[in-house]
Amino acid sequence: MSTAPSRAGASGNPARGLVLAVIGLSLLLLLGTIGLVSRAALDAFEAEVRPELEKEAEVIGGIVAGPIQRALSLGVPFADLTGVEEFFGAVLTARPNVEYLVLTDAEGRVAHRAGRGAGRFAPPALPARAGNAPVMRSLPDGYDAAHPLHAEGGTVGWLHVGLGREGLDAAARDTRWDIAIVLLVSLLTTVELLRFVVERTVSTPLLLVHRMMQRLVAGDWTARAASTATDEAGQLARGINALVRRMNDRWRRLEWLAGEVSTAGEEAARRARAILAEIAARFRFSPDGTVEERMPPGPAVARLPLFLFVFAEQLSTSFIPLYSNELGGSSGVLAAVPITAFVAAVALATPYGGRLVARRGARDAILIGAVPAALGHLGSALAGSVVEFALARAVCGIGYAVVTIACQAHLAQIAQQGRLARSLGGFTGAVMTGALCGTAIGAVIADRIGYRATFALSVLLVLAVQFLAWRVLEAHGRSCRAAGSVWRDAGAAFRSPSFAALVLLAAIPAKVLLAGFIFYLAPVELKALGLSQAAIGRNVMLYALAMLPAIALGGWLSDKARCEVPLIWLAGIANGLGLLLPLVAPADLALPAAIALTGIAQGFAAAPMLALVPQITAQPGAGPGAPVLLAFLRLGERVGSVVGPLVAAWLLLAGGASWAMAVLGLLSIVTAAGYALVQALG
Repeated sequence: MSTAPSRAGASGNPARGLVLAVIGLSLLLLLGTIGLVSRAALDAFEAEVRPELEKEAEVIGGIVAGPIQRALSLGVPFADLTGVEEFFGAVLTARPNVEYLVLTDAEGRVAHRAGRGAGRFAPPALPARAGNAPVMRSLPDGYDAAHPLHAEGGTVGWLHVGLGREGLDAAARDTRWDIAIVLLVSLLTTVELLRFVVERTVSTPLLLVHRMMQRLVAGDWTARAASTATDEAGQLARGINALVRRMNDRWRRLEWLAGEVSTAGEEAARRARAILAEIAARFRFSPDGTVEERMPPGPAVARLPLFLFVFAEQLSTSFIPLYSNELGGSSGVLAAVPITAFVAAVALATPYGGRLVARRGARDAILIGAVPAALGHLGSALAGSVVEFALARAVCGIGYAVVTIACQAHLAQIAQQGRLARSLGGFTGAVMTGALCGTAIGAVIADRIGYRATFALSVLLVLAVQFLAWRVLEAHGRSCRAAGSVWRDAGAAFRSPSFAALVLLAAIPAKVLLAGFIFYLAPVELKALGLSQAAIGRNVMLYALAMLPAIALGGWLSDKARCEVPLIWLAGIANGLGLLLPLVAPADLALPAAIALTGIAQGFAAAPMLALVPQITAQPGAGPGAPVLLAFLRLGERVGSVVGPLVAAWLLLAGGASWAMAVLGLLSIVTAAGYALVQALG
């Protein structure tokens, strides 16, 4: 059996247009459906909340009107009521959502008023005689509940309670954003699932048939399509195989006939050999048995396990500190220990994960790495103390390091010729998409089923990843021989000037800036501007939303123009300039712009950085293979992620947020220029 080493043999993918059309149409249908459901949900939300606001206005009015009504019942004339403003002030202090309290006489003349909205109060036309029920009216900016006040058998006045729409509008805005986040998660998850399904069932089978047709057109009848599918593509492949078998049978029969004819004399033998030679010059046959023509799994087959794995890991991101506090009974330093344990385990295990991939192949490494990941999530669900939780998170970190580096190495191995950067950019895209979806939906799931059950859900997702890898990835595919120790591999890797410059002047500074600005300085400064936690989260999400399309565009440019190095250093300079924006523009505009620009710059550089690694390994004397170098590149990024917040915090204390961002921006510009200089000098 012969397996094609890559997908590069086909001149283009005949199913690409069909795949894009199917995915695009599916997303449009999904977007329309979710849009209609979201609109209905918002309408239902406001319809449910409005009666609650009206009920609240009635309750508050009844509480406030009670003492006034008692005074009137005791014979105090309406015009002689005193201390009303002070009473109203106390109520307003206790009820900040009340816009105004206004007391009017029966004709609507204002006797007493208080509250921030009292100046806008306009007395409505009310019945001269009223029962005890309040009269509700809807205003452009809120609701007014008018409670009648009675004395001597008649209505002598009205107490107006005004509630603003700010609370309703804020809740509606938050609901819209929640729906938008769910919509985004649904779309991104659907894209990943569609990529996987369409590539497995449409693109790869059609590409296999296309390759077989190319072989037959070229006169090669030595291979058969390795397809067990029962769909149309599988039937076509079996038809091609039957044709190949018949042609080889006829060639075998022709050879037999030539042998029989050769017994008739020398002239007949010569003519028979000439005919066979002429046919053999134009066609190739394999009468002793054909070899299997296979299409290796494409990038989407590795993307889905990676997406689900990162999704499972990120489900708990939003509540890990809260869970730590719950286990530790306090909000002290212990709450940060599980996070630190996870990051440290990932950093320490990454080089060993690269060696495991080099030794066993990507599929086996994923199967092995999923075991500690699942055990870590299970241990997190069962943890009874912060120490146990931290140990479980460290075990998770080991699995995370192994699985991610295995997926990265697998994408590098199966990349088509001329599509290396785009294929490796798919790794960063899958990680970002999984992180975005998992973080966004994890908090919602935890609110519904609890922290421990969410960790149990992560276990199930990791087991699903393990099953997927076992079913869809190739059993072998080790890329190099991992000999020697990790330290020896590190020495060999960093002896390459190209790789050392990539890690020290590009990868680490990028992660320092990312972790220091996006995950530390930006939230702190947005909070200082008075934004709510939800608004801060939406602003920070701009980074991921800007990065996802930039990853694809950066990979495309890298493959088309072979401009990995310029893309990397230009992205570093652009990222640095983005962090200088708060020095020249208002913070409320500069911060979101800097966040988005950081996402764009880091997205443009992500795929070229990864694509350079296989190129470096192809150089003479490059040392360890691509999986090992990718592991050390990831290790450098982890170091930058750990150092970034510490550097940002120190700079913030030393000179303020704007100064801290400026220093990080200048660091990015200087290191990017240094990287460009090193590459220019060769």
